[in-house]
Amino acid sequence: MSGMTLTFRGKAGTMVDMSAILPERLAGRTVETVAGLPLPCGGGQSTVGDMFDLSAGDAAEGLLIRPIGAVLQRVGAGMTSGRILVDGDVGGHAGAGMGGGQLRIEGDAGEALGGALPGLPLGMRGGLISVGGSAGDRVAERMRRGIIVVDGAVGAFAAGFMVAGTLAAGRGCGPHPGFGMRRGTLLLGRPQDTAPDNFADGGTRDWLFLHLLRRALQGTGSWVERAGTTRAHRFIGDVAEGGHGEILAMA
Repeated sequence: MSGMTLTFRGKAGTMVDMSAILPERLAGRTVETVAGLPLPCGGGQSTVGDMFDLSAGDAAEGLLIRPIGAVLQRVGAGMTSGRILVDGDVGGHAGAGMGGGQLRIEGDAGEALGGALPGLPLGMRGGLISVGGSAGDRVAERMRRGIIVVDGAVGAFAAGFMVAGTLAAGRGCGPHPGFGMRRGTLLLGRPQDTAPDNFADGGTRDWLFLHLLRRALQGTGSWVERAGTTRAHRFIGDVAEGGHGEILAMA
């Protein structure tokens, strides 16, 4: 990946707010300029250069972030364009409120992946988030548009209050999936034997949507791209919100 690389060199376990470190904000800046930018971390404030080693490159070509033990919060939050690749794990609210671009997390992600930032009404509004590991609770909460694909499992309340968009979890999800869901799709890579609360059984069949989703994710290496079937069991809901959303569990 060409572009700028940030490698954490602070104390392991340090919590860092990465919401200001976005490709569109750093595009065209020199390494020296980026190094001097303020960066909230550890309950105080430092600079990017104090916390990270930087390599030369234009952030417009993408950002490569190596956490090396740091707890990176809000990675890609609010991003509208460009690419971020995280070579490791991230903390909470990664991709929250994201409007476009691509965020790839090689490891695990914390809670509220692609969800809503505190005090804001909507979560992810566009773009693509892919996670090689698992993710925490409330993934895709209040999501409005876009695609989130997680190769592992996601936690409780996945796709909660989802307005639209797609969340695909390769190894299933925790309790209360689709709670308050209005529209959109939660795709599970494992069978679901019983209908979740407030969801109606919609039967099992082959779905053209899954073929189109696979094409959209071509080249990402995600579990959806590797899936050998388009057959899934459909559950329709949340019926308390009109029943226009769906959970598709691969058969």
